[in-house]
Amino acid sequence: MMPIVMARVDERLIHGQMALAWLRTYNADCVIVIDDGSAHDAMKKMLLEMAAGVIKCIVCDETAAKEKIEQNIGKKLFLCAGNPSVFLHLLQEGVAVPQINIGGIYDKPGRTKLYKTIFLDDKLKQDILSLEAFPNTKVEHRQVPRDFEVDIIADLKK
Repeated sequence: MMPIVMARVDERLIHGQMALAWLRTYNADCVIVIDDGSAHDAMKKMLLEMAAGVIKCIVCDETAAKEKIEQNIGKKLFLCAGNPSVFLHLLQEGVAVPQINIGGIYDKPGRTKLYKTIFLDDKLKQDILSLEAFPNTKVEHRQVPRDFEVDIIADLKK
C-alpha cells in the first residue's frame, strides 16, 4: 500500500477546508504537518492537532519528516506543508509522493499572482518547476478536491 495519499502546499496548513474537504476526500487516517515553526511552538502544534479533528495529526519539522512518514507506513498519510520546497526535499530523499496539490500560497510583497490563491516569487516558481524532475509525482493546483485539476507546471512554463 502506498502510504502517502496526497500532499498539499497551503500556507495556512490545517484549516476548516483541509479538515472537512481534503482529509475526508482522500480518506486519510493520519495527517503529517511539516512546518519548522509549528513543530517548535507548543501552541501552534496544539492548534494544528485540534484542527485535524479525529484524524491523527503529527506536527514535525522538515528534518524529521521522512522518519515520521516511515514510522507510519500502513496508514493513509496526507502530508501538508506551507512551502513546495518541503516536498522537493522529500522527493530528493527518495520518499514516494504520488501527487502534490499546490493549494494556497498567498499574496505577500514580491509575489506575483498566478491564480486566485497562488502568488509566487522566483524561488517558489523554481521549487514548483523542480518538482517536474520526478515523473512519478503529479503536480497540480486546486482550491478544493472537487475542482478541476490545473497543470500548474505547464502554466508556469508559458
